[in-house]
Amino acid sequence: MTEQEADEFTTALSERYAEIRKNNSHNNELINIWNDAIGTLPPEIKHGFEEKYNRLTRESSS
Repeated sequence: MTEQEADEFTTALSERYAEIRKNNSHNNELINIWNDAIGTLPPEIKHGFEEKYNRLTRESSS
């Protein structure tokens, strides 16, 4: 996976995860599945995802 592909992947993943957390916060099973999947990401991908997700959540709470 190229750096650009990894960037696009983590962007899409973080945006979708933010949506899932916002719209399905009551569905613990779905959130747990996503958390488990995110936990299996390679470290560099997981780090990029976490940065983007944190940025998204800060922006949406402003």
